[in-house]
Parts: sequence; C-alpha cells; structure tokens
Amino acid sequence: MSKEKDIIACIQRMIGGAHVSLNDDAYWDDGRRQILSTDMLVEGRHFSLEYFSAFDLGWKSTAVSLSDIAGMGGQPESVLLAIGLPDALSLDWIECFYKGAAAACQQSGARIVGGDTVGSPQLVITSTVTGSLPSGHTLGRRVQAQPGDWIIATGYHGLSALGLLACQAGDSTETAARKAHLRPQPRVEEGLWLSRHYERYPLMDSSDGLADALLNMAHASHQTLIVEAVRIPIHAEIQAYAREHQCVPLQPALYGGEDFQLVATVPDILPGLEAFFHILGRVETSGADAPGAFVEQEGKLIPLSFEQTYQHFPQLDIPTVFSNPPRQEDES
Repeated sequence: MSKEKDIIACIQRMIGGAHVSLNDDAYWDDGRRQILSTDMLVEGRHFSLEYFSAFDLGWKSTAVSLSDIAGMGGQPESVLLAIGLPDALSLDWIECFYKGAAAACQQSGARIVGGDTVGSPQLVITSTVTGSLPSGHTLGRRVQAQPGDWIIATGYHGLSALGLLACQAGDSTETAARKAHLRPQPRVEEGLWLSRHYERYPLMDSSDGLADALLNMAHASHQTLIVEAVRIPIHAEIQAYAREHQCVPLQPALYGGEDFQLVATVPDILPGLEAFFHILGRVETSGADAPGAFVEQEGKLIPLSFEQTYQHFPQLDIPTVFSNPPRQEDES
C-alpha cells in the first residue's frame, strides 16, 4: 500500500469512520445535494515552470478538480483557487494563469467564484470545486461494482506520462501526449451520460492511472476486475515511442497516471455508450478477503499492483513506466 493510502486511511479513522467516506473522487453531501472536491499542486513535485506556461498551469490546476466532479457523474459549478505565490511571478503571469483556469471552467460549465492568495517560497495551488447532480441523474460510487458488470473507460491512458517525458527532455513539439499532460480534458460530458442513463455505475477518474482506478474499484466493491490487454487502446504516439525505445506500450497505459479519463463498470451496454467509452473487460466474483484487478494477456492473468501506480509523495521524476516490467515467470 502506498504512503498516500496509509495517510488517507488514518484520516478516515480520525474524521468520522463510516459516517464520512474517503473512498470516492469527491464528497457527496446528501442533504445539500452537492459534490465537493479539492486538489493541491506543488511546484517541483507536481509540475515545473520550465515547461508549464502560466495558461497551461491555470488550466491543469483547475481541471484536476473538475475531473473529480466528473468522476461522480456530476456537473461542476463553482471553483475557488488558493495560490501561494513566489515574489518572482509577475502580474502578467498571474493574469495568464487565471485565463487558463477560466478557460478550463468555461469548457466544463463551471466558473471561478473566489479563492485566496499568499506569498510563498514556491508556487502552491489549491483548487476547490463544487458540483451538483442534475435532476433524474444517479451518483456514481466506487463501491457498487458487481459480478457480470462490463468494465469501461474513456480515451487513451499513458499519454500524459509520455507528455511529461517529452517536457522534461525539452521537446516542445506539439503532440497529443504534451497536450494530455499540460492541458488534460475533464470528462464531464461522459460522466453526465453515465449518471443520466444508469441507476448503478461504479465510477472514478483515472488521475493516478488505469491500474490504480481498477484496483481502487475492486477493493471498494470487494470484487475482481479483469481487463483484456488487447482491449486497452494504445495511442499511436505511445506505440511509436515503444517501437523506437523497445519497451512495452501496455506499461504506461496501465500505470502512467494523470490522464484524467473515466473508468466505470456498468451492468449492460446501452445504445450510445460506445460513442464515449471503450469496453475493457468484466467484473468477477471475488469475496471480501480477496479483491483485486488483473490484466489478461496471452491466456495469463497478470495481477495489477498499487506499488507501480502513480505516487504523489516521491519527488517529480522521469516516468519509469516506459521501462519494461519484470518478466512474469511461469509457476510450473
């Protein structure tokens, strides 16, 4: 288990046990019918000003929390931005930052309503987003996966990790990977489609990677999630990089992190779903004592691991997900 998950478990015990759940992308206030989420980005750990423009950083700082609302099947509404600002940043930089944040809000149907500013030795950004569940829609919760469900996901995974690799190498070529890392797209429309069409649909965003999302949903629901390797879409840019550097393209697709796609399970495939989602696999019975997630490849079930997923506590570094994984030895 990662250090972050240990901390979350500790906080869960301290703030209310079963009365307050930290198992979802955001907090659902049933009395107010409101969804609440907050995220923090720290310079040197989550981003570098060497390759993030002020506009792109404003966009991403806001998009990460907008994605949490999408990860509950909700509609983002209001955003508050709190920023710790180093003295070296100019008013022009700050203005561009807020333009980027406002653009991300506009695309998702939200608006900036306030926040806070303070001097800081390094740039620290906290975005807090509120959202709602439209009338006739159903909330998405991680705990609801059931045997027989189809596992589905939006978009491509691994692109953001490849984009980070390019940024840290000083490559400014405009690619889908750089855009995925610098300016991720919260999947609000797709989340609302699910909440409108399904009464039960376990859902979360893949901010920490596809494998992390599958594992979290498996453990929250006490089930086994199995995805087929051949069903996981691999973007052409990842395939090209893997060919050039002789690495396994499935690794970043599973463990890359920061793609902010949606991952869900649904009881059936309704008309229109495949316009938004890829079908990746099925949910199988596990039991409370042995939940897990696996990728099926060439007839073998390979267990997914939290230890390889995106980690928030190590220092910012070149992604290791483009290295070949340890060889899976036969048990015979």
